[in-house]
Amino acid sequence: MGLYPYADTYPVTRAFPQHGRPRADILREIEEMAAAEDAPYHDGRISGSIYSGDEEHYAFLNEVFGHFSHANVLQRDMYPSATRFEGEIIAMTADMLHAPEPIGVVTSGGTESLMNPLLVYREWGRARGIERPNVVLPVTAHPAFHKGAHYFDIELRLAPVTDRFVVDVAAVRDLADANTVALLATAGTYPHGLVDPIGELSALAVERGINLHVDGCLGGFILAWGEDLGYPVPVFDFRLPGVTSISADTHKYGFGLKGSSVLLYRSAELRRHQYFVVPDWPGGLYTSPGMSGSRSGGIIAAAWAAMMSLGREGYMAIAERIFATAAALRAAIDGVPELRVLGDPLFNVAFTTTDDSGLDIFLVNDLLVTRGWRLNGLQRPNALHFCVTRPNTQAGVVERFAADLTDAVAHAREQHGTPATSGAFYAGGVTTEQISAGMAWWLDATQAVPPAPHGSDATAAMH
Repeated sequence: MGLYPYADTYPVTRAFPQHGRPRADILREIEEMAAAEDAPYHDGRISGSIYSGDEEHYAFLNEVFGHFSHANVLQRDMYPSATRFEGEIIAMTADMLHAPEPIGVVTSGGTESLMNPLLVYREWGRARGIERPNVVLPVTAHPAFHKGAHYFDIELRLAPVTDRFVVDVAAVRDLADANTVALLATAGTYPHGLVDPIGELSALAVERGINLHVDGCLGGFILAWGEDLGYPVPVFDFRLPGVTSISADTHKYGFGLKGSSVLLYRSAELRRHQYFVVPDWPGGLYTSPGMSGSRSGGIIAAAWAAMMSLGREGYMAIAERIFATAAALRAAIDGVPELRVLGDPLFNVAFTTTDDSGLDIFLVNDLLVTRGWRLNGLQRPNALHFCVTRPNTQAGVVERFAADLTDAVAHAREQHGTPATSGAFYAGGVTTEQISAGMAWWLDATQAVPPAPHGSDATAAMH
């Protein structure tokens, strides 16, 4: 679709309009763009991104959202419903993850749920005289940890992974020292969908008297049901005594609307380090439980409604179909001699080409893209992953993928030595052209709208 697909379809706004437009016109454009952008996921060819795909579910959540979209949950005296919603979201998630008590916060998403624990553990360390704190994490851990460490001036110590693509515990042990305030691990890594050896890390955290955060943002709301369904999911939650916090996104496999996540702590004492208070501000006593200030009550209400409407049975039924689909997908990949699966995944299947094939996995992806598939490109090593969500569980999806994958490997063999047009770019375009354009977009905020014709007054005004 590209970065600017609508530049030739709709007028491009380059300055604040003097007069408002009719609502009907605005809604028409919104509906047209939404229909075009949602169409690809309906046939199950999208990896990740769209976790539910149930249009009736979305309509229900949108209706719930509409009742509280205007509500600012910062003003709890006006909207005490938010306290109920948040409290019950935390309680349900705590039950799912075997927390000793329902202690936590609802955040705006995975990034905030990963950055907040870093702040907490920095403050925990300061209370113990640690002035230059560090945390130890796998190279596969989410970049939000890097972002939080940058913001909060925490040293990151990166541990390698094993040949099974989970963190090397021996390396973690060697990297941790007297200034280490926490270990970080993942239950459902973004690149490979794997669970780090959290039991061993828990024992190490207990031995050293430090904290352990488990990033379950992607995997929490799917792996939590695997054990009851008979799948070999290792224990990763609060049943392990060294685990002191866990994050799990309600806007992923929790099937809420985008913009919600849950962060749980083992104790209220830990959570208290997250609070921010300015008692003597002229505007009144200011308190905040996290980084966010104003928040829409609609997002929180929708997350609560999703969990309440599905219940444990609903989540387990969807999880069973996702695990089964992922197993079938893995079998299809295993059936291609030139490909190999990375690690032992249950819902997010990463794969690359075998060393002896000499094939470029991104050439494989090039053909898949032309067939409508949108997989996620990885690097170190170059690979692809297919994160299975509810739309992928439709009948016939795995069979279509298996057939196209065979053709894609043949294409890679025919095009051997030719540069691929796809590559590894997190949460963005899959072609090298899109990667370059995406980098330019991030480096130049003016590219949020397409450039005006060269030499025009609009271009001059924008620069």
